[in-house]
Amino acid sequence: MEKKVTNYSLPDQVCDLLKESIIKGELKPGDRIIEMEIAKSYNVSQAPVREALSRLRKEGFVIHHRHKGTFVSNFSKKNIDEIYSFREAIEPLAIARAIQKIKEVDLRELSDLYQEMLKAGKNGDLEKVREIDVAFHSYIYKLADHDYMYQVWEDLSAVSNRIWYITSQIYFDNLDEIAKLHKPILDALYKRDVEGCIKAFNIHTHYVWQKITNE
Repeated sequence: MEKKVTNYSLPDQVCDLLKESIIKGELKPGDRIIEMEIAKSYNVSQAPVREALSRLRKEGFVIHHRHKGTFVSNFSKKNIDEIYSFREAIEPLAIARAIQKIKEVDLRELSDLYQEMLKAGKNGDLEKVREIDVAFHSYIYKLADHDYMYQVWEDLSAVSNRIWYITSQIYFDNLDEIAKLHKPILDALYKRDVEGCIKAFNIHTHYVWQKITNE
């Protein structure tokens, strides 16, 4: 897992690199994270690694057990339910605000993202599907023009994407199935139909939520 860090603050870089490794499942739930090994791998001192791990603990990506060390955290059904129920609560507000501001150029951009996601799904490209899925929903949040909500979304999406990345390989036979869930959302956005778009989003969320929790 040898990686190099460059310009912006070392703790930020180490935090981002570790977070991405956890989201992708390269570091799995229960894996122990040893400061000295991470520092050597990233070619940095232990201080930025220690600060990065402190941030990741606050964000719930790792846990620290006294006298035992730091480990990648796991998810309970309660964690998953809280993440998806919270997202279900805030995204309708983002949708309603976005539809007030959406323009044809935005619809074309979202349509392009959908087509890219569909193509990636058909190709079985999990990483690309995840990347575009985040971009699609992030675009809606940006259109909503609400700085605090966007910050909440960024924090929430990092955690929910970790769950999604790990479980999508297990619970979805075809990745284009995930992409197709976005078509009704896109159609409702074209119609500027707030209620229809929220309904489509809720169907999308519940479908994934139920798949992951196997209910």
